[in-house]
Amino acid sequence: MGLRNEARRYGSAALWLHWTIALLVIAALVFIELHGLYPKGSEAREAVKQIHFQLGMLVLLLMLARLAWRLGNPPPPITPAPRPWEAFLARLVHVFFYAALLALPLLGLASLQASGKPPSFLGLPLPALMAEDKALGKSLKGAHELIGNIVIWLIVLHVVAGFWHHLVRRDDTLLRMLPAWLARRLGR
Repeated sequence: MGLRNEARRYGSAALWLHWTIALLVIAALVFIELHGLYPKGSEAREAVKQIHFQLGMLVLLLMLARLAWRLGNPPPPITPAPRPWEAFLARLVHVFFYAALLALPLLGLASLQASGKPPSFLGLPLPALMAEDKALGKSLKGAHELIGNIVIWLIVLHVVAGFWHHLVRRDDTLLRMLPAWLARRLGR
């Protein structure tokens, strides 16, 4: 398998970006849920929130790379071709996914900065993009949480759609995005 997308499959770069981002998003969601297990103000709670932030920043960087890669590497066509409304819906969901996965870490970063908590990424301080404004920080945190919940539902929709395409429509939507060894095992 080559780096670039092929006629019937995504290339290794798209596969790596897709699955790495998926794992990072799931890990970020798990870590932010874990923070509730620890008392407010505790070191453990702050450490879990810090891991969540680091994962979010990694998602942002990889999403920028994925967007750039996708612009230069169109996805391989689905075989058999979906109906026009299905193709439109798939594009719409992907646009929402990309927008949400770019907005989510940016809102998290902005909410921390507006709340007066200057974040760092991998030990390096990030430049201040906004002045401290506690009310704005609270609003941005609310938007971050709302989009986080939307992302959870988009993940569910995405997974269900992949299986629906594979089991009901019997097209190659799912197989195109799986590692080659797994696609061969599940292929028809």
